[in-house]
Amino acid sequence: MLRLSHEQVDIVERVLLRRHAALVAGALQETWPAVSERLKDRWGAFVEAALQQAADHGIDEVTDLARFASLWCIWGAGFVDKPGFEWAREVLDDTRRVPALKVHQLLHRTREELAHQQPATPGMPPVVTVAQFDAALARLAAQVPALGAARAVFLDVPAPPVVKACDLNSIDLLVAEAEGLQEYTLGSGVWQRAAAPRLGLPALQWTHAPDEPVSLAVPSNPLRGGPAARLNLRVQPLAVCDPRVHPEVMHDTPQGRLAWKGRDAARLSLALYANPPAPIDPKVGPNGIGAKSVPDDQQVQVVSCGLRDRGAPFGPTRIGLRVYPATQWLVEVRHGGFPALTWPNPPTGEAPGATGCKLQADGRVVEAAAWQRGWAALPGQFRAGLEKLFNGWARSVDAARMEVEASPLVGQAGLTWGYRRTAADAVEMRIAGQLDLLACALDLRLAGELSLGSARARVTLSCKGRSELRMAVEQVGDTAEEGKEIGAVKREWRFPFSVDVEPLAGGGIATLQALPTPEAMRGAIAGECGLRPRPDGQGLQWYFKLRSDPTTVVLACADPLLGTSRQQRVLIPALPLVDWSAG
Repeated sequence: MLRLSHEQVDIVERVLLRRHAALVAGALQETWPAVSERLKDRWGAFVEAALQQAADHGIDEVTDLARFASLWCIWGAGFVDKPGFEWAREVLDDTRRVPALKVHQLLHRTREELAHQQPATPGMPPVVTVAQFDAALARLAAQVPALGAARAVFLDVPAPPVVKACDLNSIDLLVAEAEGLQEYTLGSGVWQRAAAPRLGLPALQWTHAPDEPVSLAVPSNPLRGGPAARLNLRVQPLAVCDPRVHPEVMHDTPQGRLAWKGRDAARLSLALYANPPAPIDPKVGPNGIGAKSVPDDQQVQVVSCGLRDRGAPFGPTRIGLRVYPATQWLVEVRHGGFPALTWPNPPTGEAPGATGCKLQADGRVVEAAAWQRGWAALPGQFRAGLEKLFNGWARSVDAARMEVEASPLVGQAGLTWGYRRTAADAVEMRIAGQLDLLACALDLRLAGELSLGSARARVTLSCKGRSELRMAVEQVGDTAEEGKEIGAVKREWRFPFSVDVEPLAGGGIATLQALPTPEAMRGAIAGECGLRPRPDGQGLQWYFKLRSDPTTVVLACADPLLGTSRQQRVLIPALPLVDWSAG
């Protein structure tokens, strides 16, 4: 295979243009003999200049070159740049029009101008009539293609098709949102379904293709999953080359392509289905709170030849569509209180409590056993964390005891989420909710005995605190009032320990007491809870974390004989106690 460089192709095109000039000059001499006779020796340069101007505007097919040179014979050399021929400059300078269309429109406009010319006055050159113009074009059409093929350099270039007007006049379109869409709303403390707000946007009418790509977005139901959103189209052609072919409307989806042609494409209502829901993994349950879905990307094209006798073509029309699932979700959680516990002999068995987690999708109950198991596991994990705390305490003191009254994430909460259409080209996630929870309430008392030499003392650590998670959530996309965004569903707390050391009478004369301890050394029970991203990235999950910060006490042993000695002792080490999640 022979390959040419860009420089070589340019050389070939210049040679080809000179060949065309010689060929067209001969054909035009027979077609326009009066002009050829008037120019005499300048005839060849005249034709070559006409073809060069045509080539400057992308016209390179030999028949189109001959037709363009004919216009020079009628309107004069370089007529495009003369006053009164702004219409020609508009046609040639428009990059949206292909070369064949440029020549077609120049010829069409010339025919109209000739039809409106007045007859020549005596003594003036005769006026070219429409009949003479059409006859000249017909003669060129009969002679030039055969001569051009005989002198062609690239033999595999097919002959261009005959230009016939076929274009669109207007397109009316309207996205009709799915009927019967509902959202969960809170009224009188009860979550109920109500009609989702509709944008009610007016229909659009295009008389030319939009300058920017069009992208529309809408929530809808999957196939056989309920009413679907629709794209209503009305296509009005300006001219049609073949009613069996154009105009054509094509609807491309991941499942395939549907096409309508001719009269069938005049009025259409295209169903816009969302992706079907993915099966739920029973081990982890459905996607998390506010999980986003990948839209079903679709495209609608309206096609014609894009050729018209006058004006710029309608232009390529592609309508991008992003179809989101319209499913609205609701989760309601109720978590009961936690009993008081005492160590070293806590009651056996699981702590009683009323824990429930219910999940709905568009009013239908969704199996959420995995979420229910997660919430039911919180009391056990919290109790195991307290057991860990007691064991750490028991390693530091004698006769260890612990008493706890706690409420981790106790109360009730409801959250709903789903997509809502907010603009013609935007669908955003809406999350709403009402939370009435104790993030953590804690009343903790640790007791034991310490010894240093012969001195003994009773030591008591206690902490008490309360953190609430009571708030409303109302967020659409990234927009929310301050304090109502989903990111605000989080609480952190730190309940510092207070230390009390009471000397005990022993067998010796030494006494043990606590010295003032910096606040940073007294330790605390700290934690956080709320909503956080799931590890798999599919939405948010509930979580609860608890830890103990190290607690250190400075002891002084006063002995009348040996004097006073000091010792720093860690009573509770840094311990992770609870790391729970559900949903």
